[in-house]
Amino acid sequence: MERNLCKIILLISIPVFVGACLFSCEENRQASVVSYQNIPDPEHNKMDPLKVELGRKLFFDPNLSKDSTISCGHCHQPQYGFGENVGLSKQGVSHKALLRNSPALINIAWAKGWFWDGGAKNIESLIFGPLTHEDEMGTDLKLLMKNINASSFYSEEFKTAFGVDKVYSAHLARALAQYVRTLISNQSNYDLYLEGKYQFSEKEALGYKLYQKNCSHCHQEPFFTDFDYHNNGLDTTFSDAHEAINKGRGRISRVKEDDLKYKTPTLRNIFATAPYMHDGRYQSIHDVLDHYEKMIQYYPTLDSTLKNGIQFKVSEKEQLIAFLGTLTDSTFLGLK
Repeated sequence: MERNLCKIILLISIPVFVGACLFSCEENRQASVVSYQNIPDPEHNKMDPLKVELGRKLFFDPNLSKDSTISCGHCHQPQYGFGENVGLSKQGVSHKALLRNSPALINIAWAKGWFWDGGAKNIESLIFGPLTHEDEMGTDLKLLMKNINASSFYSEEFKTAFGVDKVYSAHLARALAQYVRTLISNQSNYDLYLEGKYQFSEKEALGYKLYQKNCSHCHQEPFFTDFDYHNNGLDTTFSDAHEAINKGRGRISRVKEDDLKYKTPTLRNIFATAPYMHDGRYQSIHDVLDHYEKMIQYYPTLDSTLKNGIQFKVSEKEQLIAFLGTLTDSTFLGLK
């Protein structure tokens, strides 16, 4: 991704609605004038402040789940980069461990595919996955829409946002999709550095060079992901269990050259989004660096840049970690 795309991130003037409260509370939230013109959106669901706000309310409303206990925000928590701080969540209505780590929702409006394997072609269709999955929110979509239409609150909200007298599941998905498109992280020290408002320390500057040399092939600036799929040497086998979910991108593309490839996660807010990898197997950034240094497993689809691993001196690890710290956006995380 071209470096000049940094300008896109810097041009976006959107406060991220994280709030101090997880469950749809309005208190302490200041009204803001926002501009959505720089956010990619489909023609059938153009960005609109009323729809975004409705999506925010829905995102944090546990009544969307089967038993009214689980909201989208349970597994996508602001303080964890709109992800979760466990490897495989058990927060769904079944309380069974999920098969993949809850991904952070950071700058996903620019993605080319969604879920770890790109199984969703747009954010609108992505919404229905966690909503209806038996181990996540487990909702009966027909019953949910019946309840929403029977709700005087939501009937009025959808009437105001969409101008409709009857709410369909497409309206629900569009509102939620609009909200998550506004989850934009662009206020880190790295972003201030690009604007000339922050000076890297010596250690951070050295770490930046190490990142550019060793990590930028997949974690490209300014999003710190190429939104593509790579095999980074985690495994050498996969099974047909659970619809071959551990086959990675190959499960969706049905092309063997994509087997064991997963979407590149962003490095933005990396210290808030642990544990790491598609299955949350690594608890710390040190575990991740150890993997790239000495635990790469060979498979024919392994990314060519990783065949010899990435060797780091102890001091270089410290420098790289220092740079990665400049990608923390405390505004996005709701820490200030």
